[in-house]
Amino acid sequence: MKTTAAVLAEIGRPLEVVELDLAPPREGEVLVRLLASGICHSDLSLIDGAWPVPLPMVLGHEGAGVIEAVGPGVAGSRLGERVVLTFTPPCGRCRFCLAGRVNLCTEAAAGFETGLLRDGTTRLSRGGERVYHLALVSSFARHAVVPANAAIRVPAELDPTLSCLLGCGVLTGVMAVTALAGVRPADSVAVFGCGGVGLSAIQGARLVSAQPIVAVDPIPAKRELALRLGATHAVDPLAGDPAGAIRELLPGGADYVFEAIGKPAVAAQAFAATATGGVTVLIGQPPVGVKAAFPVYDLTQFEHTILGTHIGGANPTLDIPRLAALLAAGKLDLTSLVTHRFRLHDINEAIAVVASGQAGRVVVDLADGY
Repeated sequence: MKTTAAVLAEIGRPLEVVELDLAPPREGEVLVRLLASGICHSDLSLIDGAWPVPLPMVLGHEGAGVIEAVGPGVAGSRLGERVVLTFTPPCGRCRFCLAGRVNLCTEAAAGFETGLLRDGTTRLSRGGERVYHLALVSSFARHAVVPANAAIRVPAELDPTLSCLLGCGVLTGVMAVTALAGVRPADSVAVFGCGGVGLSAIQGARLVSAQPIVAVDPIPAKRELALRLGATHAVDPLAGDPAGAIRELLPGGADYVFEAIGKPAVAAQAFAATATGGVTVLIGQPPVGVKAAFPVYDLTQFEHTILGTHIGGANPTLDIPRLAALLAAGKLDLTSLVTHRFRLHDINEAIAVVASGQAGRVVVDLADGY
């Protein structure tokens, strides 16, 4: 079949919205008609070459849609399911899956690095030449063929321009707080960076009744949005030392501090804002090879913990439906989180908005037209 997709053909160049050939699903795969896709900062890292991947490639990894065809071995009853896609479907065989850390699945990680599906091939091509998949998903497209367990059923009544965010940004932010860090009621929290992931972390902190919740961001509109979504205080890092400002609000520092930007200098500020015996969680992902430094004395003397996280330590198969239930019940506010919507043919304008740093979450609406 033919489909339309946004292809990264060359590092640093705009995406090309073109028609591609899409082969039907094979064993254990499904065809999804995509209705919406979020744009994550990770997509920008691929465009500018900070994360090397094989090219040409269809980008996008936050997708929501409906299953329209199934391959051999997949139950026909799945036809018509509304789904959210995950780029970490567990293989169930590697040591990480067997240990319950499915977010680190070796097979899923290989899919990101190679741009291939599980059988070592692609379903996408153009003029007979191979086009690669991003992380088994490639959601900047009208259709995608993905592993069946990468398509996770969600309630049909959910708006796909909101539910698509459950595949990465919202999942990462909420689960970094609630699952990985294990924040408890009345624990104090600070979040550095109020983009889509940071704002989701703030909502996660609100969901578990953290108190207080401090949002740190240089953009006034983002600080205001953070306050609407659950933050109790907001700090402008351009007005002075943000760690000092947090320590004025919380003598001794915050119990849990989340860095959601991916900049070593901000990670150091987050560390400095963390209380004795507290936890600094690094969510933001910098370019490959970037290093950060922390005072080892403080780590040891004050039993300070630094955690890295991949999608918040989530198990997408279990946690995406849980977050979908919270969204359906009005416990997660993703309507406020989405500040911009675009069509597929405007994908480069949408990417520019994400790169500006001024947006909350940017979504590509794929339901009708291009």
